[in-house]
Amino acid sequence: MKELKVFLVGQPNVGKSCLLNALVGSRTVESNYPGTTVELTRAEKVFNNTKIHFEDTPGIYSISDRSQEEKVTERALFEEKIDRVVITADSTSLERSLYIALQLLEAQIPIVIALNFVEDAKKKGIRIDYKKLEEILRVPIVPINPLTKRGTGELIDAVLEYENETTEVFSVKYDDHIEEAVNRISPYIRGTRLPKRFVALRILEGDVDFEKYLEAKEVIGQAKEVLEKHPRVSEDISITRYGTASFIAEKVTRIAPLERGRRRLRVKVDNALLHNIWGPLTSGLFLLTIFGILLYLGNLIQGLLMGLTESLLSSFGTAGSSIINMVLAQGLTGVAAGISIALPYVFLFYVLLALLEDIGLLSRFMVNAERVLGKLGLPGKAFLPLALGVGCTAPAITGTRVLSSQKEQFHTASLLSFVPCSSRIAIIMGVVGYFGGMRLAFSVFATLLIAGLIWALVIKRGAHIKSEPLLLELPPYRKPLIKNVLAKSWIRMKGFVYVVIPLLVIGGMAYGALDVLGLTNTIIEPLSPVTSWLGLPAVTVIPLIYGFLQKDLTGAMLISVLGAEISLVLTPLQLYTFGVAATIGIPCIIALGMLAKEFGVGKAVLLTGASITYGLLFAGFLWRVVSIF
Repeated sequence: MKELKVFLVGQPNVGKSCLLNALVGSRTVESNYPGTTVELTRAEKVFNNTKIHFEDTPGIYSISDRSQEEKVTERALFEEKIDRVVITADSTSLERSLYIALQLLEAQIPIVIALNFVEDAKKKGIRIDYKKLEEILRVPIVPINPLTKRGTGELIDAVLEYENETTEVFSVKYDDHIEEAVNRISPYIRGTRLPKRFVALRILEGDVDFEKYLEAKEVIGQAKEVLEKHPRVSEDISITRYGTASFIAEKVTRIAPLERGRRRLRVKVDNALLHNIWGPLTSGLFLLTIFGILLYLGNLIQGLLMGLTESLLSSFGTAGSSIINMVLAQGLTGVAAGISIALPYVFLFYVLLALLEDIGLLSRFMVNAERVLGKLGLPGKAFLPLALGVGCTAPAITGTRVLSSQKEQFHTASLLSFVPCSSRIAIIMGVVGYFGGMRLAFSVFATLLIAGLIWALVIKRGAHIKSEPLLLELPPYRKPLIKNVLAKSWIRMKGFVYVVIPLLVIGGMAYGALDVLGLTNTIIEPLSPVTSWLGLPAVTVIPLIYGFLQKDLTGAMLISVLGAEISLVLTPLQLYTFGVAATIGIPCIIALGMLAKEFGVGKAVLLTGASITYGLLFAGFLWRVVSIF
């Protein structure tokens, strides 16, 4: 059977992952690129007796070595043996996608361009003559729509049938002085399968990774003798490419007038959402509404699931009272409580997140949040990892790499102690909200915000981080496809199903064994000062400890130690205090591991200890203040 290795390349939010799902389904595997923490998505499928190994690279705007993602993509494309590259191009901004295409054509890598968002372009009055584009670049161009799978069959046919070894593809022509410098360097290039002209261009652009192919590095200085009129030769090369991409895009694009009503509606929506004053207020109200919906629907589903699990547990409890049965019962209690408490909120959160992404609202909210961060002395880019933290803290810590210095990265990572991830949202909604009410749940969210603002202001005074602007694309408003929303939600949920549920069983059984053997006091008594400070029953220290192993265990273990009727054991004030104590701080041991990987063990332990201590002190102080009133 013939095998092909195909890379998917394109700018962020261009639909690469959606295309991969349309081609192979959800049978994808995420793994780090060797020697880095940048994730690549891999999948394989047989088409017409040919096995295609797909690899979805990070979203980039060009192939350079500026960011970690660009470095990884460059290494993968130019050092690995690949057969094809599928460039997913955005029809609404064709010239930006063509820049990457021109770079790959210079490297003589076989490419196929998948033209996405054709319908969105038409709504904006943009018509692309893809046949003419195909004639200019002399590579296959296939219009696609991954959501409806339109064009995916033609794309696979193009990948399987396309050969460009005998076809002269388009090549960018540079200034005579640049071309002469390239000709001076090219004869000294050895030991690479890449075209000498392309390697010479990369060397002139300042990419030191390509200098290893030079026999004599002094030739670079000799080549630059002819570049007196190009003091910034790398910028001039980029400008020429961008100009060529823009010229080609203009040649194949026709602009039609838009309907006034549709255009005015979109402008009015953006004017409201991106307004300096009304934008943040609108975004805040919208997010409050979303959390209200999440709490209402989550409570409804949680009530149904808890009724079902309680009847199941009661029938299991009558089966006997042996030690093994009691341990198994605790394990079953843990998983049942975890599913009842965490699952509704985690899944609903990811559904709502996918809806906001697909509609195009999430990026608008990011712009408004960046305005707030600027006032706290944080760089605009800091919002990107903080937004990731709403899903999960571990990838958010890796996401701090978008910031310029490690100082900025570390301080931004410290703020993730106050960003409620999906698991912490499940604690607030499923424990505090379900047993204490909506107002109590929103009080915990407000407390997280206040605690985070205090922490950030301390950082601002001590760290003096220079603010920088946030560069962010605003996608067009789109009608979400429910099938795609559910698929994205499931992909993000897989970690909960495959990792957390087994941990819930193990955690419940471990507590059951300790309880049966009478060893729980050995854990509770040394830590009783903590629960005494928080005004909580001594036994609640167990779910707090388990929660650090994995936050999704917190609610389940609370039910294991207090029983299903938590509101009969804890007062509303105690529920609030528990919610604050369980959610402020670096959330789990996985996040601690990511911190250690990024910043070293010493800084990771220091930040984790400081944030958890701060959370416990904050929660205990609030309990005492509120108790007075």
